[in-house]
Amino acid sequence: MPNPTMRFCPQCGSTLMAAARFCVECGAALTSAAPSAPAPPKAPRPAPSADSGGTALGPFFAVFAALVIFGGLVAYIVMRQLPSRDRLLASAPAAPPPSTSMAQNGQLPANHPTVKLPKEAVDYITQLETKAHANPNDLEVWNHLGDVTLRASTFDPKYHDAAAEAYAHVLKLDPDNPGALRGVGNLDFDEHKFDAAIAAYEHYLSRKPDDPDVRTDLATMYLSSGAADQAILQYKRVLESHPKFFEATFNLGVAYSQTGKNGEARAYFEKALKLAPDDQARGRVNQMLAEVNSTSVAEQQPVAPPPPTADGARGAPATFHGQVEQVLHDLPVAGDKVAAVEWVSDTHARVMMNNFPMDQMPPFAAAKFVSDLQSGVAAAKTAHKVSAPVQLDICDAAAGTIMKTVTE
Repeated sequence: MPNPTMRFCPQCGSTLMAAARFCVECGAALTSAAPSAPAPPKAPRPAPSADSGGTALGPFFAVFAALVIFGGLVAYIVMRQLPSRDRLLASAPAAPPPSTSMAQNGQLPANHPTVKLPKEAVDYITQLETKAHANPNDLEVWNHLGDVTLRASTFDPKYHDAAAEAYAHVLKLDPDNPGALRGVGNLDFDEHKFDAAIAAYEHYLSRKPDDPDVRTDLATMYLSSGAADQAILQYKRVLESHPKFFEATFNLGVAYSQTGKNGEARAYFEKALKLAPDDQARGRVNQMLAEVNSTSVAEQQPVAPPPPTADGARGAPATFHGQVEQVLHDLPVAGDKVAAVEWVSDTHARVMMNNFPMDQMPPFAAAKFVSDLQSGVAAAKTAHKVSAPVQLDICDAAAGTIMKTVTE
């Protein structure tokens, strides 16, 4: 049973809602144990500014800050920047663990009392939507709407779609818009759509390469998708220009620990300990240091080689058609949409896709899809000594129509 006298979370010190069974910040279960001593809530991180790829949200936050009791809790959580993807999503599995913060993954722990946006916030969002629709070419307003609804989706999932639609509207008018690219990346990040987030962040960084927050998020997405070497390169690139950037330093230690390089991991965790901005961050670093120190390299189990494929090969199928089909099924974002591959001839195939409307894809995502597919087909042609041009018709499985023809 929840403890009615408990005002602050004993795990992270955040302010608790009345009758809460879980802390909305860290997810810790709240029992009827003795109440914790009062502790002030942590200071919120500042919202992203315009020069870092975000949009100032002052009026939105003023609405929340003016509320009392529940409104104050909402203001605290919403004002937090989605916590640099809380500095540690790099080490989280695809399904968020119970301790993942609500602000990080946009959902409350199971059995938590329903949290609703206060009327003032809903009214503000409604006014902002009206303003945006009345000014379809005002990209600043549409990005503002995307940022506000992204934060509101922490409490009400319906705002997730509103944020996605706002950013999509901006990208339709300006495919290289940094604010919308970053917003789309953050949406995909929070949904653990690693490859989609990577595409958005990479396109953003092609325009604003010196943004340490986004490059750190890009590295974290690489690490989460299993590309630790790429993640390490990106974290190091951040630290070359921002040597005191805590998130990159800490996550670089995580990356090294995941690859079994405990010496390097320990070195970066020790640096991160000196850079940690608060007690909670220092606690995380000390926990990781303890884990690294308790594990020696000799205790690491070697990684087993991948099992042979059905036709006896290791790594790639023995036939050209088989390798091309493997490329299609391994494509980021699109691979699980491949329903069937119908070969019209030795070098011409119809690729049937389920729920894959290419005309609705942002330009950067469509370009990455085509580029990845062409690279994979080129590798298959080289491996199987195919010199003739290869044509792949990307078709809508339901309608049978061709959405895109890719040649290599």
